[in-house]
Amino acid sequence: MSAYIHSPQAAESARELVYIKVQRQKILLGKYAKKLSIPDAEPRTISGLMLFEARVAKTYWRGFRLLMPPSVGFTGRKPRKEDIGNHLLDIGYHHLTNVVEKLLLKHSVSTALGLFHVARNADSAPLAYDMVEMFRADIVDAETLRFFRLKKKKNIEALEPEYIARFLHRVNTRLERKYYLKEFKGCHSYRYYMELQILKFIKAVNHAEVFSPLHLPTRHESRCHGRLTPALEVLN
Repeated sequence: MSAYIHSPQAAESARELVYIKVQRQKILLGKYAKKLSIPDAEPRTISGLMLFEARVAKTYWRGFRLLMPPSVGFTGRKPRKEDIGNHLLDIGYHHLTNVVEKLLLKHSVSTALGLFHVARNADSAPLAYDMVEMFRADIVDAETLRFFRLKKKKNIEALEPEYIARFLHRVNTRLERKYYLKEFKGCHSYRYYMELQILKFIKAVNHAEVFSPLHLPTRHESRCHGRLTPALEVLN
């Protein structure tokens, strides 16, 4: 990974990661008839991509705020803040990052180096932080909106353990929803999609190639039932 970070392919792969994140954010807001304004730019460097991502994030969280009930008091994304909106997002992101980290370790992939993130301490997992960006909107952001919009009449003032447990259960349920993956001509759970996406990235790193991501349908497939196809074998 250390050699790949400094290769010409790294910036291109980083761009694919950012574009997936932005696309999934756009789809989430679109489900609530909100538009995501995306700058008309094609950044080619890591620093340019980070600036692009920051500009999109500003618009995204503005739209997200408008979808949250006023009683929540959500004014924007602020990690480690005590308001219940940001607190629930923090809990969800931590949970999802752990899922990603376990998938990486399952395939004996070191999480010590990433394209965007750097290690802050011995327990940091920069590669997991990079990878999870692709999945946050589909799982955590979507479930956070659902949670508060369903509870808006109850004026929740604090996140009781019961609420947190219910939220994480719903997050895990989302991870098991089935989607039709055209590239593999079969239905798979979102968790499986995550694993495939991560393996495609690792394959690109190992072969010094540009990451070519899978594309997820806009909606999960309620008609997807039965046996899953062995897509992981294709990537080995």
